[in-house]
Amino acid sequence: MKVELSDRAHGEMQRINASWASWRKQADFPELFLDELLETVELIETTGVLGAPYNVKAKHRVTRLLMEKSEYHVYLVRRSDELVVVVSIWSARRRRGPKL
Repeated sequence: MKVELSDRAHGEMQRINASWASWRKQADFPELFLDELLETVELIETTGVLGAPYNVKAKHRVTRLLMEKSEYHVYLVRRSDELVVVVSIWSARRRRGPKL
């Protein structure tokens, strides 16, 4: 299975990684967010695990996976049997999910 990032998710990834890296430099974990995101993508590609259904009024069925170490959710849409698109990356600490 192939995983792609939407333009929105790509921008979120860059923003989160930049702030994560600068904030976590002193704690010796500057690459944690990006490493965990890459592990999550690999998990999806190798196992097809898409996480739990996310209850949202969207055109497509949305699921989400929690990246436990960095506390971010990865929101996914399956476009076909062979393609999953990351549509958003959102902090699990926020009180609401992204507008999809």
